[in-house]
Amino acid sequence: MKEGPLSYMRKILLACFLILSLQSYAQRYRHSPVIQKGLYFSFNPHSILEPEQGAIGLGIGYRISKKFELWTEANYLYKGFFMDPEQFGKLKGIRSITSFKYYYNNRHGFFVGAEFRIKHYSFNDKNDFANVQLGDTLRNFQYRPVHTLIGGGVFWGKRFKLTANGKFEMEGNIGIGIKQRSIERTGLPAGYTQLLNYPKDRVGPIPDHNEEVELLYFPAIMRFIYHL
Repeated sequence: MKEGPLSYMRKILLACFLILSLQSYAQRYRHSPVIQKGLYFSFNPHSILEPEQGAIGLGIGYRISKKFELWTEANYLYKGFFMDPEQFGKLKGIRSITSFKYYYNNRHGFFVGAEFRIKHYSFNDKNDFANVQLGDTLRNFQYRPVHTLIGGGVFWGKRFKLTANGKFEMEGNIGIGIKQRSIERTGLPAGYTQLLNYPKDRVGPIPDHNEEVELLYFPAIMRFIYHL
C-alpha cells in the first residue's frame, strides 16, 4: 500500500500511454465531435483493478454549455486484488471526486480543468506503540487506522465520440495535484503512540501510509461516457 517511487512511476507511465492513445484516436476521428449538452453518466473501467485500492462507482456530469461542464463521481473502495492477503485486512472506504472543465477546443474535444477530491478509508494493521509514562512498548499490536485524504489538482484531457450520434464517448485526462493525509489510529490503549522509524522532520519524505504529510498525486484516467 505504499505510494513510493514505483507507484508514482507506474502512474507517469500510464499518463504517457494515455497521451499516445489519445493522439492515435485524434488522428482516427478527424471529424468534429457531437456536442451533447445536458446530463451524462461516466464509468472508469480500470479503477476496479487498481493494485492498492480497488474502486467501483459511477460519475454524473452536466454540460452547461459548449465550453463549460461540471462533473462528480462517488466510489466504494476495497482492498486491491494484487495486495498481499496478509496485510491491510478488511479495507473499506469511499472516494469522491468533483471537477470543473473548460473546453478550449470543441473541434477536437480538448479541455482543461480543476478537481477536488476526498478519500476516507480504514483497514486492519499492525505496528509498534509506546507509552512513555509507563515505559511500556506494544510490539506488532493490531489496530485500525482511519485515513482521510483531501486534495485538489489541475488536468488536461480530450473527449472523442465512440458512436456517430455522440451518445457514447470516451475521455482521458492527466494532471497533477497535491493532497493532505490525516490518520486517526483507533483501537489503541490510552496513552500509547506509534513508534516512528524515520526522522520526523526529514526533508522530502517518501510518502507511505503511516505518515501525515502533504504529497503529490498524478491523476491519469480514462472514462466511458453515456449521454442521456
